[in-house]
Amino acid sequence: MTTIEEAKKRGPERHLTNKYNFAGPGTFYEARMKGSDFYENLMKEAGRKVVGTKPYNKPINKLDTCAQTHDKTYVNKNATAAMVKQADRVFQDCISKVKVSDGIEEKLLSIAGKAGFDAKLAAEGAGLVRKGSFAAGGDKHSALGMKVKGAIGLGKKSAGSIVKGIKKII
Repeated sequence: MTTIEEAKKRGPERHLTNKYNFAGPGTFYEARMKGSDFYENLMKEAGRKVVGTKPYNKPINKLDTCAQTHDKTYVNKNATAAMVKQADRVFQDCISKVKVSDGIEEKLLSIAGKAGFDAKLAAEGAGLVRKGSFAAGGDKHSALGMKVKGAIGLGKKSAGSIVKGIKKII
């Protein structure tokens, strides 16, 4: 995502605080990796808020470093659901190593981040959301979505049979 049109279509970056460059949903990872000037100009031209701390393509602390690594998988359109899940697990392991000595705010945000990913992975496991949700890759539909889609297909097939039966009677 590096064009003005793409930036306008996407939702905003929702980082943990306005200091973070990578930690939080919606990171414009590809634009950030092209450099601070590119990212800043793209956001301004797209009418988007510039989020983070200069340089925008560098993590600000351990938590942000974990998030940058995680985001690299999330922007990969060819990443499988298994790859996204592995990135989630690696991220959780990475942020669990943040210590109070790294800063109380960073530690608390790390705990909250782990809990958030626990919930995401549980929802994926239950089939409530697609595996690899929030990533560019992953499964295209959740297990629940596939069941609903199948039920709709059966409903259409049944309705078609009923219409055919009625036409024969008439």
